[in-house]
Amino acid sequence: MPDLINKAINAKRESKHIEFKECFDPTSPQDWCEIIKDIVAMANSGGGVILFGVDNVGKLFSTNLNAIFCLDPADIADKISKYTGSVDLEFEIREVKKDRQNLVAFVIQSVSIPIVFRKPGTYDIGSGKQKSAFSVGTVYFRHGAKSEPGTSDDIRQVIERQLDNIRKSWIKGVRKVVRAPEGSQVVTFLPSRRMSTSLPPTTIIRAVKDPKATPVLLTRDIKKASGIFVHEEVSQGIFDEINNVIDANNALAKGQQQFFLGQPVYYRIYAERHHVQQDEASLSILLHSAVCMFYAPGLYWLLQLPERLVAQTFAELYLHPKSPHIHSLLRMAILLGAEFSEWVYDRWHKKWQRHPQPPSFYWRFKEMKSRLGKVDSRLIAARTSTTAQLNVDSQETVSVKELVNKPKQAADYLSEICIKIFEGKSKLRTVARSLDYFAYGIEIEKKSQQITRAIIKTIGDREAGDLVEAIEE
Repeated sequence: MPDLINKAINAKRESKHIEFKECFDPTSPQDWCEIIKDIVAMANSGGGVILFGVDNVGKLFSTNLNAIFCLDPADIADKISKYTGSVDLEFEIREVKKDRQNLVAFVIQSVSIPIVFRKPGTYDIGSGKQKSAFSVGTVYFRHGAKSEPGTSDDIRQVIERQLDNIRKSWIKGVRKVVRAPEGSQVVTFLPSRRMSTSLPPTTIIRAVKDPKATPVLLTRDIKKASGIFVHEEVSQGIFDEINNVIDANNALAKGQQQFFLGQPVYYRIYAERHHVQQDEASLSILLHSAVCMFYAPGLYWLLQLPERLVAQTFAELYLHPKSPHIHSLLRMAILLGAEFSEWVYDRWHKKWQRHPQPPSFYWRFKEMKSRLGKVDSRLIAARTSTTAQLNVDSQETVSVKELVNKPKQAADYLSEICIKIFEGKSKLRTVARSLDYFAYGIEIEKKSQQITRAIIKTIGDREAGDLVEAIEE
């Protein structure tokens, strides 16, 4: 941050992390609202410096800054919390010099979870009129030299920034091991139940200076690994960040069943689904997003939720079908078995039988339903066969027959695939959906009666909706 202060002092224009202010009146409600907006926007954007006593091109401006310098950071924090609620915001007030003239700088640290305004920042502009610096529910970020409402890209940058901090901490931990005194040991151990059992036997590795010692390869490739290197503190930190991301989305959603942070972030969360610790409302948002927004894997959330909440999501898809998302309902009906499949088909048949051109999913479902009782329902739902191979990477395939018999292995592959999709390999989304059915299909079948009754009860006598074409994100 000292480098940023020096940069602000020498800068000739404002930027994402630098804001210039000629003056600031601590008695003015307008000035307070505007400065709070800038402080919050900078904190959400990774931190920054607000420099008082210069104009918008960084030239010295003659003004008395004593009132600003005498402000107590705690009082400023109280002012901010009036509009945002209790937040973990760190900043300090510093006296700096430029060309021998004293200036004041607000130094603002980054926050891990974006700050959301809970109250509007309004002030009187005369003649009985009010102006708003920010409104309820807005999340401000710096866009160049402006503090503006955020976008999904802004939220993604927050997440990437936090994950980058964790990675740096991880590397720091590795360096501590590498620099350990001669004779120190790095102990590897057998994987936990969550990890694949296909890992090779582990060994004890000694960190030594002997150039003839056996080299050790640090790799994420399971086939090349001779053991597992675990930094427990970092691992837990990653899982905490995953939950923080969900909390941030909930703040943006404000009760809506939407995942605002985008499909790649959703897949990152699903990769660590076993470490998600959230209430039913949050899990319901995740299930709804998987089924009704992204056409993505989400059966794990379904198994954590009561049937009534599961029913609400699939009832919405039945009443307001979109393509390709409606296929989630087709596949779920197959997993739930004959009773629900017959019920859904009967409803759709009554709606579409006299229609000159029923939607293609109607015929697809009719064909899928005809195979029930003859073929494993998970294979029907995944639209594959035991003789098929799934391409889990450009150079690796796995037998569907093997995955059907080993749900745990399917779940492990699913986590790996979700990470790859998060990293940009979107073509693997089809594979992820199939793995989801192999990993959790048996558990869904065990709850089929309860889920079936809940969905039928929720839909009641309401007619199936007309299909709306949508582009898969």
